[in-house]
Amino acid sequence: MTMFNSAVGTVESASYSDPFATPTKQDQAEIGKDEFLLLLIEQLKNQDPLEPMDSTDFTAQLAQFSSLEQQTKMNDNLQLLQDYSATLNRLSSLEMIGREVEFDGQGNGSVELSGDGQPVPLKFDLADNAQNVVVKVYNQAGGQVAALDLGYFDPGTQTFNWNGRDTDGSLLPGGSYTYRVSARDEMGQQVQVSVNGRGTVRGVETDPENGNTMLVLENGSKVGIDQVIAVNAG
Repeated sequence: MTMFNSAVGTVESASYSDPFATPTKQDQAEIGKDEFLLLLIEQLKNQDPLEPMDSTDFTAQLAQFSSLEQQTKMNDNLQLLQDYSATLNRLSSLEMIGREVEFDGQGNGSVELSGDGQPVPLKFDLADNAQNVVVKVYNQAGGQVAALDLGYFDPGTQTFNWNGRDTDGSLLPGGSYTYRVSARDEMGQQVQVSVNGRGTVRGVETDPENGNTMLVLENGSKVGIDQVIAVNAG
């Protein structure tokens, strides 16, 4: 940029850094609409009177400022909608306390065993015919307590009533247990299996990291409200 020296009537060269050059990632994260407007004003105040800012560039920068302001307002409105949606989720989840929920177990099912020999349903979904289905049950410490060879099952939602006994046939104590299901077809190829967990809701919390509503189950585990598939009466 060149600057005019009125005292001697000469034009002097001076270095000039365009404040509207493409900002770095750090600049983009820190600059706001107020800072943008201040930079625009400073650019107008310090422009070379012999070479004023091109009107096209000035119009483009004003349009950029307007776009930035609209984007800021849109982000604020989106945040309000997210907060409102989170509030609705927390209010609706309160009705689930004391009820049994079925949720996406992401490969792991869960059941509550009474310890008196009362059978509990182990549910799973098969994508295709399965020549052999195997269910492995684990206690709260993660130790395997039972391996159930169930044989053939058709595709779709299936339920096996487990008698609550370990591999040796001994009755297991009451408590929370998890299970995993694997299946193979007649060619020995793996069949896709989906497993849903079950548990009774005893409380509701908000995840401090992302603000998601979490259901606290009787066994102490937590399930996102977006994972819930079904809610049963208490």
